[in-house]
Amino acid sequence: MLYLYVAIGGALGSIARAGMATAVARFTGPQFPWGTILINILGSFVIGFFGTLTANDSRYAVSADLRAFVMIGICGGFTTFSSFSLQTLDLARDGRTGQALLNIGLSVVLCLTAVYAGFSGAHHVRSIPSRAAAVTPAPGGMGEVAVAVLHTPEDAKTLLDAGTRLLSREGGGRLKALAIRLPPAAAVLPSEEVLTEDRAEAVRAEQENWAARLRDVVDDWQTESQPAGVRTELIDIEGDAATIVAEQGRRSDAIVISRPVPHQGERMRECLHAALFDTGSPVLVVPPGHAGPIGKVVAIAWNDDARSAGAVRDGLALLRHADKVHVLCADHPCGLPAVLAEHGIEADCHEVPEGEGSVGARLLRAAHRFGADLLVMGAFAHGPWREAMFGGVTRYMLAEADMPLFMRH
Repeated sequence: MLYLYVAIGGALGSIARAGMATAVARFTGPQFPWGTILINILGSFVIGFFGTLTANDSRYAVSADLRAFVMIGICGGFTTFSSFSLQTLDLARDGRTGQALLNIGLSVVLCLTAVYAGFSGAHHVRSIPSRAAAVTPAPGGMGEVAVAVLHTPEDAKTLLDAGTRLLSREGGGRLKALAIRLPPAAAVLPSEEVLTEDRAEAVRAEQENWAARLRDVVDDWQTESQPAGVRTELIDIEGDAATIVAEQGRRSDAIVISRPVPHQGERMRECLHAALFDTGSPVLVVPPGHAGPIGKVVAIAWNDDARSAGAVRDGLALLRHADKVHVLCADHPCGLPAVLAEHGIEADCHEVPEGEGSVGARLLRAAHRFGADLLVMGAFAHGPWREAMFGGVTRYMLAEADMPLFMRH
């Protein structure tokens, strides 16, 4: 039980630390660690005050579990500097001045040495060239304005091709290629790091180099591959990526974006979430490393609800050009979407039987069984707690699907 109390206290302390550091950084900016200084002062005060007040020889003495909950758990999670301060004070009060000074020296010197070693090691790892996975084109079909969210120069041509195919199915239009540069302040964790001038300049230089490489890819693609009837506009902008994707997506008829992979961090996942749930536009999600035809055989994950119907309706241009359309119904009787018949699109209906794995896994297996190279489906959000505990078809597909997804919330 002692460790449980410490764990709960540590979680509360860590949450309080993150909240206070972020709140202070909003007012002061990330250039100087005022939040960390305030946290360390407050944590040292709390551990000194509570530890002395509740000691065994005090009339306010409390149980060892409660002391551990506050002093080890909350204060330890809130700031480790509080423990360092109390231990140094105890050594000095005990007459061991030399050991107190040694504790100060070792703590400061070794912590600075460790953070520098971590910085140097991470900088070395970042400098190792990565092997970029080849990502290939994806088609779609909708609207006169499409947005392609570019992330790496290696997948830029793929997304440009996908965007123009969406437009070409409707006779052409305008393709907005988004190159969203990371602001220097977003490159640091305000509760832990300082945004120095050198760091800010390094981030700007890195992002400008990245944008220049994307610009070269777009220029080459316009010369070599851009089809007639499509005009491309590169939007090179600095800011919060998810916010910009949402703003641009609301003004467009479709969005093309790569499916994030684990090493890309939260930024691309936030962009995908914004595209799906904050725009009202259909989204073509292209998986990493995809190769082969797209849209020849289309599968529809049908659930007979507004989101599924919206995805099918927005994907009609895709469905009209498909060689074969399969409707997949999991855990409910099979029925063809009425919108298909209204537009003269023939399709085969299949019930996906119960079996091993989640609904998403069974739908994906069925799509592969029928040779599909594109899956049309609604996008659902059930809330973070339910998603974390029970998962969901949307979450599974965005994490595991190895074929393009045409989705609509």
